[in-house]
Amino acid sequence: MEKQEKAERVGQLFEEFHHLHEEYGRFWLNETFLRWDWWVSVILAVGPWIFWSYYRKKKSTHRLLYAGVAVMLISLCLDYIGTALGLWYYTGKETPSFPAWLPFNFCMLPVCIMFLIQTKPHIAAWKKGIFFGALTAYLGEPLFVWAGYYVLNDWRYTYSLPIYALIFIFANWLARRQSFSDVL
Repeated sequence: MEKQEKAERVGQLFEEFHHLHEEYGRFWLNETFLRWDWWVSVILAVGPWIFWSYYRKKKSTHRLLYAGVAVMLISLCLDYIGTALGLWYYTGKETPSFPAWLPFNFCMLPVCIMFLIQTKPHIAAWKKGIFFGALTAYLGEPLFVWAGYYVLNDWRYTYSLPIYALIFIFANWLARRQSFSDVL
């Protein structure tokens, strides 16, 4: 395929994508925005941060946020890949533009991990990671499937357990780094 043909084909695909995005935006505006599932999504986006602001270890705020932002980036990338591959999708989203469900990626997941990092810090990270992975995969995901926010296509809860565990273990490792140097 020549450069010009390739550019035209990619342009056609992006035109189709743009059309689908506009169609989904209209659907979202009519069927989701300001409905009960949208309001619950907003509460699930704001509530964890309110909880965290009161119950975080104040002296560890920056360290925990460092780990939390890493969790956000990792989960957003993995969520995008999963939705792009058609493994799952979300309903009741608070915005029509992201394929991922923002309350989970930017709020619930990082806040839960940050809270768990600071809770009982003497427990081994791998144990807490497995606990977190099992709780999220076998309680959290089924709850959101039951509520209709999360629809699985070619995905099983068991696949999520090691992913959540590894995300927790990595975030815990980041939060415990002592090797920061001065910015010049």
